[in-house]
Amino acid sequence: MMISLSLKHESVTHTRRELKLIDDAEITQIAQEFLHVDDEEYLDSIPILEADGSDKAQQHSVFHIDPYGSAAEQFRLMQRRLSNLRPAGGSVLLTSPGIGDGKTTNANNLAWALAEAGHSTLLLELDFRRPGLHRYIPEIPPHDLNDVLLGEISCASAVRRLHELPLFYLGVDKPAPRPIRLLRSKKLTELIRWANQTFSWVIIDGPPVLAVSDVEEILPRVDLALMVVRERGTPRAMLERAAERLGERLNFVIYNDALLSDSYGQK
Repeated sequence: MMISLSLKHESVTHTRRELKLIDDAEITQIAQEFLHVDDEEYLDSIPILEADGSDKAQQHSVFHIDPYGSAAEQFRLMQRRLSNLRPAGGSVLLTSPGIGDGKTTNANNLAWALAEAGHSTLLLELDFRRPGLHRYIPEIPPHDLNDVLLGEISCASAVRRLHELPLFYLGVDKPAPRPIRLLRSKKLTELIRWANQTFSWVIIDGPPVLAVSDVEEILPRVDLALMVVRERGTPRAMLERAAERLGERLNFVIYNDALLSDSYGQK
């Protein structure tokens, strides 16, 4: 798998913040569930996921397979451009025109690149219809995003660590019923707000643009949007329709499966 990055533009859409007066009870509730006095202490306390000895077939990032290869270097370039664009970090949605373009693979590898650079990074699954990030984790966590959105557990308790690097995960194990209802829920808005306050970067594996309307529910809640297309695989008409639908919210286009030379520095 070879990957190249194409920078579309560097405009960032700024949202207007609205001020709202809240009472003491609401402040206490928000503080208990979403804020941490010491985020670093919280991050260090998150349990790490390790293989449980089962026969679960796990896929691996390019940083496992070939950490010094050209694909890994492309993701390092990608994280550098994102960090230059938003030095303070932010939330990033990865989507694609349709299925099979490689958005989940790119989301996983981009999160690894950011964590490798020292940024605390949460890998968040928001593709409720065809979740795929669970293929990249060594075991299924005791709780998933559905449990959080249903109010059965706090987001802080559901997150798991994937590596000694500051890389964290909150995902979906299987397709969820009524995904639009989950995407429109107040709980999801609160979760993304909490994640932005707790982690430097939130990398979101979202649904495809054209297949369903789910992406339009997510876009207002993120800082940047990246679209993954497969070279020689994504029809041009689909790419154009997807770019038109995303409009000015589209910040980067990632060309997946691009042919790159990996001979530099090799004898």
